[in-house]
Amino acid sequence: MIIRLIIGIIVIYLLYTLLRKGFSATGRTLGATGPKPPVAGEDLIEDPLCHTYVPVSHACRASIEGKTVYFCSQKCLEQYKKQKKEG
Repeated sequence: MIIRLIIGIIVIYLLYTLLRKGFSATGRTLGATGPKPPVAGEDLIEDPLCHTYVPVSHACRASIEGKTVYFCSQKCLEQYKKQKKEG
């Protein structure tokens, strides 16, 4: 009876270690559900109106007074232009 218990514990331990190694080989860990780390490479720019940071590839671009200015959305671009005209 005790030998069966010991063998059962050993088998469970071996299965646990195999599963743990399998998950770590794929880059995942047991119980990890947090956000993935950012991918290096693309620069972030700050919207001058709402101060949101967006990747350059997703930004709306405009040339204003000879400078290239980036915005998070078309809406922010239009509001910025409107403020420039008024002010």
